[in-house]
Amino acid sequence: MQSSAPKPKRPVGVTIIAIVATAGGFLSLFGAASRLAGMGTGPVALAYIVIVFGILGLALGAGFFTGARWAWMAGIIIYIISIGLGIAEILYGGNVGLIGGIIRTIAGIVIPVYLTRQKPKAFFGKGASSPSR
Repeated sequence: MQSSAPKPKRPVGVTIIAIVATAGGFLSLFGAASRLAGMGTGPVALAYIVIVFGILGLALGAGFFTGARWAWMAGIIIYIISIGLGIAEILYGGNVGLIGGIIRTIAGIVIPVYLTRQKPKAFFGKGASSPSR
């Protein structure tokens, strides 16, 4: 480990996904709460799953912003899994779910691809010195 090396500056893209993750977390919680309060459509079970992803989004936003090592891999995994949730929201979530599902699906594709680029990986301390990883 190279703990003596200074941490690279946070790439603008990482700042953007930190904001997207945080905003998505809040919007997910709001949407799920709306459904549970009877003001939305779609399966109640989907609302509970969206609550979990909302909480994860808030945690990821903080982790992305600070450059926490765990946030890199967690972000990749959670956003790839969220593609399935986005598709479920499109199919079963009503009008609000349609918009949220489209956004979630796009984010589930774009964010993991971005996180595997060299500068984001270096910011999170992942394989910056080893081009084969």
